[in-house]
Amino acid sequence: MTDFTRRGFLKMLGVAGGVATTAAVAGCGGGDSADMAPAEEMTPAAADESFACMDTSGLAEADVTMRTTLQYTDISPEEEKNCANCALYVVPESGAGCGTCQTVKGPIHPLGYCTIWAQMTG
Repeated sequence: MTDFTRRGFLKMLGVAGGVATTAAVAGCGGGDSADMAPAEEMTPAAADESFACMDTSGLAEADVTMRTTLQYTDISPEEEKNCANCALYVVPESGAGCGTCQTVKGPIHPLGYCTIWAQMTG
């Protein structure tokens, strides 16, 4: 997997231009994730609130509490630390949309972050 930083992602978005359609419509938890644009092709609309992985409906109360305790958020407050470069992040099969985490239950944004972030090696 290539290095994935928020700064690089945002720079790439500036080059890509346009308006998200499938990502904005599908989001996480709605629509078919196979219809979403790959992370490399997401537009600024997809990088902000139009593309969110915060839906915790269907999770057990303990899992929601764990997300809160670990301070999960869709956008990392630390530029060099995000879910896409975390050893615990699991990329979705389609390569786009919300992934998952080996520890935090529920949908996980590739640009997200929580307090158990661990540097990906190799």
